[in-house]
Amino acid sequence: MLQVRVSTIFFSVGITIMIGWLFYVGKDIILPIVTAIILLQILYAASAAVARIPGLGRSPMWLRATLALFGVILLLFVMTRMLVASLQTLVPSLPTYQTNLENLFAEWFPAQTETAAVKTDMGDMMASPSLMIDRGSEAVVKAVSEFTTKLLTEIDIAAIAQSVLSSLTSFGGFVFITILYASFMLSEITGFPAKVRRAFGSASESKDTLNMIARINHDIGSYLATKTLINIILGVICWVIMVVLGIEYAALWAIIIGLLNYIPYIGSIVGVAFPALFAVAQFGTLTVPLIATGLMTGAQVIIGNVVEPRMLSKSVNLSPMVVLVALSVWSTLWGIPGAILAVPFTTILMIILAGRKGTKPIAALLSSDGKV
Repeated sequence: MLQVRVSTIFFSVGITIMIGWLFYVGKDIILPIVTAIILLQILYAASAAVARIPGLGRSPMWLRATLALFGVILLLFVMTRMLVASLQTLVPSLPTYQTNLENLFAEWFPAQTETAAVKTDMGDMMASPSLMIDRGSEAVVKAVSEFTTKLLTEIDIAAIAQSVLSSLTSFGGFVFITILYASFMLSEITGFPAKVRRAFGSASESKDTLNMIARINHDIGSYLATKTLINIILGVICWVIMVVLGIEYAALWAIIIGLLNYIPYIGSIVGVAFPALFAVAQFGTLTVPLIATGLMTGAQVIIGNVVEPRMLSKSVNLSPMVVLVALSVWSTLWGIPGAILAVPFTTILMIILAGRKGTKPIAALLSSDGKV
């Protein structure tokens, strides 16, 4: 009996590693398909909002989902245009921002002149701890000054911005393929239940499978649709803060903050870091960047601890530790897209495991309260 369990564990671990390797190698093929499936779940959740429009309450589900798809396409088009326009105007101003940074670092870490250097005997330094601390501090300041000067002179910010623009072009191709997949899936969704019944044959198995798919669609669609609304609210608040403080390209940073907020825990921190660092380069001082960081962090704390728990409720019942592990695994496999999709993927896995008697205990361990 023990040998059978050990063999099962080894086979399970081997299959898991193999699937992970396939996900990593086949990223370019699998990621658009998976994203299209997630998008389809968002569309079905958004179709409930479309149903509230007068005259569309009794329309077919596929029609409402199609209208929601057009709304998503329009939103992506507007966001892409804003990003490209902001980056195109940002590139010519980069040398000015780089000069501001160089001046700021020169003010913080003034260059040490040779005449100012005083040779001190090692015996005197050993006899005076304060003198030793002073010489050590001077050495650290000199090292940091040389490093920052070398970094700012060698880094090519314009080249980085051009690279970002080219990345946006490839991202546009990815979005087009994803929407194309989602459109074809949407056209075939009406006949999917009949396919499941024919595939399983047994009425009970097909019913359980359809119920599991319906739960996945409901939970993931509700989570992503609500999370998207929360991110839009956060992006608008941060945009207002940056506009009031005079930070340039506020719309660009607001979009980045909203997108990165999909990533649990660390996304909100990284999102605020971008406009804060840019504000340092724009103003050449720390006053405005610190005020902006404090206000935007406060907005994220309020939304993350007050608004988000009430709006999301129990749509995603995952343990925080499981979310961190999933975030680490999926970000390693697929980078930023994997980090964004970590919570939906893990939720789908938990629902699938909860649908089978033998794997239900594993699903209970993945959840936050054990109720699956």
